[in-house]
Amino acid sequence: MTTITEETNLDAASKPAAVHATTAGAPEHASGAAAHATGNDGPATTDGADGGEIELELQQMEDAATTLQKEGMISETEAEEKREQVARTRKMFRDLSPAERAAIVKRRREIGRELMDRQLSGAAVVQAAVRLNHTRLKPLFEQWWPYLNRMSINLQRFGRSTFGAEDQGAVTAFFEKQVGDLEAYVDEQLSVAQGFREKTEARLKEQGDIVFAPSVTKPSLEIGVEAYSRFSMRLLSLLMKFDKVMDHFDFLVWNGVRDQSDVDEETMRFLRKFHPIGVRGYMTHLRLMTTVRGR
Repeated sequence: MTTITEETNLDAASKPAAVHATTAGAPEHASGAAAHATGNDGPATTDGADGGEIELELQQMEDAATTLQKEGMISETEAEEKREQVARTRKMFRDLSPAERAAIVKRRREIGRELMDRQLSGAAVVQAAVRLNHTRLKPLFEQWWPYLNRMSINLQRFGRSTFGAEDQGAVTAFFEKQVGDLEAYVDEQLSVAQGFREKTEARLKEQGDIVFAPSVTKPSLEIGVEAYSRFSMRLLSLLMKFDKVMDHFDFLVWNGVRDQSDVDEETMRFLRKFHPIGVRGYMTHLRLMTTVRGR
């Protein structure tokens, strides 16, 4: 089973095990509260980082509220409020034009970029250079990493007072498991893609065929960031490793070994695997910020 030919179960991969952005009306993002709630609108209206249809995404939000209630992480009243917010959002989005939906996604990314420009007082940081060659990964980074980065330090500082000692442990365990699973997945993808490329290159040379070695001369994203935690650095490493996987995909497409649609399927699979940790991190960030602002 190779990286490119592996069958993809997109529906299963896209099921978030977390609260979705139905409570995005927190103060920090008041300028786009409803916008953040449903930034995952499907291929025709998103920037490529999500890929779910609006109705599917809203249904997942509703299901997540029920799941969290059963797990005891939110009360019945809070769950009902979230379901009501989903209903309002569903009605609102049915009335929006594709252009308006695209503007919502754009605003969420803009806020992510703004967040990276704000330094956090008293925080011990590690500076990191981020280079992403491929356009598909840039919106993923901008939509989720800035919030996950800020969330990771606030969880250390205010996690107990926000969630309580027991629930803080559950939240931390969720993120550790998600990141661990993603690391294993990306490591496997990189190993398989690199091995497949090497075998393909050797075979083409044996046949006397021309072997193209494409490279990206203008990256999609090249910036310096300040990471607040080891968790944030692990996420950066994940993104940049998968960017290398996509470099191998470019080689396979250029040399006619795989079709671009095959590559797109594998890329979408990664995006959807990243989605649950992005949404949960974003929502955890918002909840932590209510504690920060109350101090």
